[in-house]
Amino acid sequence: MALRKKQRSGKTRKRRSVRLSAFQQGHINGFRKGKEDGFAQGRADAVKKSQSAVAVAIPDHPAADVLVITAGFIPSLEIGVLQPLSALNKLDNLRYDVKQEDEVSHEMIEAADAIVFVRNVEPEAYTWLELALQLRKRTIYVIDDNFLEIQPTTAVGQYYADPVRRETFIKFLRNAHIVKVDAQELGAYIEERFNKNVVYFPASVDFDWLDEQKRNEREHEQIVIGYEGGAKEEDFAPVIPALHKILDYYGGFVRMEFFGYVPVSLADHPSVHFEEGGMNYKDFIKKLNRCNWDIGIAPLNDNPFNRSKTNNKLREYGACRIPGIYSNSPVYAPWVTQGETGYLVKHTEQDWFEGIKAMIENPTMRLRIRENAEASARQHFSLHTCIDNWKKFILKK
Repeated sequence: MALRKKQRSGKTRKRRSVRLSAFQQGHINGFRKGKEDGFAQGRADAVKKSQSAVAVAIPDHPAADVLVITAGFIPSLEIGVLQPLSALNKLDNLRYDVKQEDEVSHEMIEAADAIVFVRNVEPEAYTWLELALQLRKRTIYVIDDNFLEIQPTTAVGQYYADPVRRETFIKFLRNAHIVKVDAQELGAYIEERFNKNVVYFPASVDFDWLDEQKRNEREHEQIVIGYEGGAKEEDFAPVIPALHKILDYYGGFVRMEFFGYVPVSLADHPSVHFEEGGMNYKDFIKKLNRCNWDIGIAPLNDNPFNRSKTNNKLREYGACRIPGIYSNSPVYAPWVTQGETGYLVKHTEQDWFEGIKAMIENPTMRLRIRENAEASARQHFSLHTCIDNWKKFILKK
């Protein structure tokens, strides 16, 4: 599947001077040169990414009223759909409403110009797609996971592996006018098998939320390694022993912070801090922006289900100026220039240990990644770019 994106820079703002410790100041010349090289590489990568385009057949009639029908109120709904629609409501007076599947009525479908379905797999929800098609409404199916490749080893996996839900999922993919995805791998999978009208562009970060915050640099030299996200036992399998080795090797020089999930074997370690998740997305991203982690980790096992995931961690770490270390998977690899906008490692215990160690030992590289990753996030993942894509490719007037 080809990629079509409209590039648009984020809001221009005066950058605050970077406060460096005495140790970091000694590496400033190397940092500046690396930053210049990183921006040059980023511009070259942006040119490569913009050379191909998604071919999309979009109806000509305008969208004035949008009805969003969601399977549940989860972060991906907020990030990928409600955030850009809310901005469009303010900028273009676009009207939208959000309903769960059991709250929809015939009158709602009839009144809307476009119906956006989000992660629906229940047969009852598909009846609303059928009605929308009968009434010649524009239909968009937003999906950020490949439920056909999820393994039935957990309760969630068993839910989506149910034959009726699998068949309903396929019918949504085949019959919606447009399928909107956040990952190129997932878009290519769907385009090859079910629907040629696939639109790909990443979700966004609202930098206005972050720019209104004052960020204080830490004064101490202790290295903080962080993770934010849900429980991912399989993805963390090779990383957990690597983290134990890091804590043993560096002692009190390194501590770890986990938001939302912490591996059981690390939960009681004196150098590990854990906080529950559950807050709304705006509060969460502001909290992440304040944490000032030296290193953010993003483990991801390479399998068919994970390859279709979106690059949430990369977007959020970059936007919050956190140098990220990522599993070398199709989710992250296209967006990372090694040592410049992030650090990629093979998903093995030894490679995770060596990669984290390299990040700890090289503060110049961390500073370079921090600056370049933020610039890349503002270029590719700004809310302004996202709403332009919604207007141009999905809600075309």
